[in-house]
Parts: sequence; C-alpha cells; structure tokens
Amino acid sequence: MPKPNLVLAGLTFALLSLCFGPHVVAQADAETRDDAADASPSDALVIKEAQTSLIQNVSIATPVSGVVSVVQVQEGDRVQADTSLVTLEDNLAEEELAAAKAALDAARLESDNDVNLRFAQRTLQVREHEMKQSRLANDTYAGAVSDFELEEIRLKVDQAALAIEQARHELMIAAAAAVEKQAAVSIAQTRLDQHSVTSRVAGEVAQVDVQPGQWVEAGTKLVRVISLDPLRVEGFIDGRKHGPGLIGRNVRFTPAGADEDESLTGHVSFVSRELHPVTGQVRLWATVDNPDGRIGSGTPGTLVVE
Repeated sequence: MPKPNLVLAGLTFALLSLCFGPHVVAQADAETRDDAADASPSDALVIKEAQTSLIQNVSIATPVSGVVSVVQVQEGDRVQADTSLVTLEDNLAEEELAAAKAALDAARLESDNDVNLRFAQRTLQVREHEMKQSRLANDTYAGAVSDFELEEIRLKVDQAALAIEQARHELMIAAAAAVEKQAAVSIAQTRLDQHSVTSRVAGEVAQVDVQPGQWVEAGTKLVRVISLDPLRVEGFIDGRKHGPGLIGRNVRFTPAGADEDESLTGHVSFVSRELHPVTGQVRLWATVDNPDGRIGSGTPGTLVVE
C-alpha cells in the first residue's frame, strides 16, 4: 500500500501540472523522486544463505618413519604451538646422536693438536742456527765447512720450513673435519627431535589417527588440529553488482535461530572474480571473531555486509 507522503506527492504533482505548467511540474517530479529515495531500504548487503567454515584445519604428519611410542593427546584437547602430540621410539636416533658427538670430540682433539707444528718450528730454529754457525766458521776459517755440507744444511732448513707449512695445513684439515662433525651432530639431533611430533599451531585436537605400537611411514598423518577462532563465513553475491570493492567492509553474522546479540563481527576478506556464467554470482568470504568458540564450522546463518 502506498505511503501517505508518496500519495500526497502524487496529488501535488497532478495539481501543479494543471495549474502552473511544465517548469513547476519538473520541480515537483524531482521532489517526488527524492522522497522515494528517502523511503528506500538500507544499502546493507544481506546474504541469507551464508555458512561458517574453518580457516585453520591442519593435519600434522610425521617427518620420519618409526613405531609410535606414546600418543599424548586425544580428541577435544586444547593444544598450543609446540605442544608434543605423538612420540616415536627413538633408541636408534639417540645412539646415532651419541656416535656423532663422539666423532666430533675426536675431530676437535685432532684440530687442537699442534704438536707437529711446534716440533717443525723448533726444528727450523735449530737448522737455521746450524746454518748460521757454518757460515760464521767459513768466515773465520775459509773452507772449514765444505760447500757440500752447506748444501745439506740448507736442505735441512728448507725441509723444516716445509714441515711447518705441512703441519699448518693438517691443522686446517682437522678444523674443517671438526666443522663437518659438528654438522653431523646437528643432523643427528634434528633426527632425534623429529621423533617427537609437535603441533605447529594452537587449537583443538579434532582427530587422532594413530595408536601406540603402530608403525608409521614418513608423511603419515597423525593428528588433525583445528581452530574455531577466527572463522570464515562464506556466501554468494551478485557479481554483476558487487566485487572486490567490498573487501575490508565490516560484517555481522547471525546464526540461524539466534538473536542479534549472539552475532559475530568481522570484515570481508575475499571476493572472487570468477563470475558464474548462469547465475552471475561470485563467492564472498568474511573473517569473523569467535573468541569463545561457541559457533562451530558448518553453521548456517545470515551475513550482513555493512
């Protein structure tokens, strides 16, 4: 039924048309359109068939093969990041780590052993002193030391110098070996740590797929962890009228059958650019806060984009 103000506007339009002519009629027509615009509904976008879904739904797998020793969680448990979920038998990994540490200790002892270098340096000092004394003897008494003997002494000096160079080279090789053994220890430690599978995210354990004594291959999914805060709300909108310009708009999601004070708030996070060729609709996602986790995944309701 037409509203009174619109009916009155229509009558006014007719009278003005008869009495005052086209100019006044045009002005009255504009006022009528303004009244109609004022009477239009809010420009909020309402999606009545929206539904919640999970943003975080993580299946945690084992990085190594082995036998399950302990399962520390069960369905419904709340976990934090780095919480231990499942432990695999790690006796072999511990032994590998111990062997790697022993090899590292030996390599460090070798790299710290400079006995050969100090002996070569001392030998060079002796040979150089012998050469100096031989030359001094020849300066005092010509021919006291033959040229052949001088060449032998000079050769011994060169050998001592080369021995120093060789000793330093061996120390460098030993130091590099120690670095290699340190890397082997780190690898062994990482392998041992991988036998304790931890959660990478905070949330709720939704599914446990293994039990103690079970053999698992690397990559086997052990536990699934979900989070209900925040949630994603999905719906469809007319892609011919709306697009990515909605991203960032505030939203309000009210679950079906719930009161307004039970609504969740958030913002539009994604609007697809894939227009359905028949319906012209596109998918819209909103991210809403659900701090107490009272709304679950798959809950239908109404999403209002403000």
